[in-house]
Amino acid sequence: MMIFDLPYAPDSQGAFSLSINESPPLRFPSRGAALTYAIRLANQRIAQGLDYAINVEGGDGKWRVFQGVGHLLVA
Repeated sequence: MMIFDLPYAPDSQGAFSLSINESPPLRFPSRGAALTYAIRLANQRIAQGLDYAINVEGGDGKWRVFQGVGHLLVA
């Protein structure tokens, strides 16, 4: 399973981070760009019959999980 973690707030340098399988985070200029990248990779997993989970932190500090197999995501 590929796991993406997308925090709500930017880092101290103003970039939005996206961690994949707890690796060092990738940095993006916007939260939308980070989410679009995660969705693109998740769709590749779906096409291969593999699963994924996208963990997204909300403005309320709660994490929500979006996961599955077989359904293409739209950014």
